[in-house]
Amino acid sequence: MNASSMEPMMQQLKATTDLAERRRAAKDIIEEITTAETASKAVPLARDSLEAALKDHQTGELGTYLYVNDPEGIVALIEILHRCLEAGGDLSGFVIPIARLHHLDRKESAKSDTELYLQYRAAALLDALLAAEVPFPDEAVQLILAAGKGYTSDQATEQYICSIHWRLADSGVNISGAIPSLVTVYKNGETSELVHYSLLALWAAVRQGYFDSPIPDSDLSYRVWLKHLISSSTFKLKKKDEPHQLGIIGCLIETVRTYPELKALAAEYLEQCKIREPKRPTTDFQHDLKQYFDLCRE
Repeated sequence: MNASSMEPMMQQLKATTDLAERRRAAKDIIEEITTAETASKAVPLARDSLEAALKDHQTGELGTYLYVNDPEGIVALIEILHRCLEAGGDLSGFVIPIARLHHLDRKESAKSDTELYLQYRAAALLDALLAAEVPFPDEAVQLILAAGKGYTSDQATEQYICSIHWRLADSGVNISGAIPSLVTVYKNGETSELVHYSLLALWAAVRQGYFDSPIPDSDLSYRVWLKHLISSSTFKLKKKDEPHQLGIIGCLIETVRTYPELKALAAEYLEQCKIREPKRPTTDFQHDLKQYFDLCRE
């Protein structure tokens, strides 16, 4: 494929209004993007189309878009960009506009199914960009942090939001403002994936000391949420088939090591949940649980 053949394909996508035809056009473009070279030809064309689609759109208090015209067309462009990233394309210039799209700044109930799907695709691309270690400008990080203080009704999107906060925290970004929503997602545990990624984000926040950050307009710090993290984690360990038990006990160990003043509270929860100390541990989990009991007694 050469650049001259990619351009009419992108123009066809832009001109098509029929949903089925648009999906076919986007699929045809995606199937053509197989190498870094073909991705490099598609990226500038996608950039022009995305800039045109988002021109003069309003942003809300969070800095993200309030709405977009033709959300189906923008979804198609995001899917094309995702494929470009997978093929080795340079998407560093797209981080900020995608960050403005991952949470449309309106009530979830006021959004169409297509708008909700747009949020999902934008969040998935942001997560992939972070995983690929594409540099995130401060503006993009602030957009994500501002939107991360709320909840998303779609569980699959929320999963990506939790993963994004985990990756940001691991890279040294203070995600303390998202701790309350992350704890709530973790506690409710509607899916195994939500538990997994919210736990990773909270564990990273413990390691990085973000629970020590002051809560805005308060005399307290985010340490007040450590009690909820410990209680939710301990109650989850009651389930014999808990798939994330190794991660949960690892987070608990890190928490009481970092905040030894919470050891007595942690021991109380172990007693309340009737979790027994392994006398002769044989598995990795049992060894970690025994270590946790020892720490709580110190």
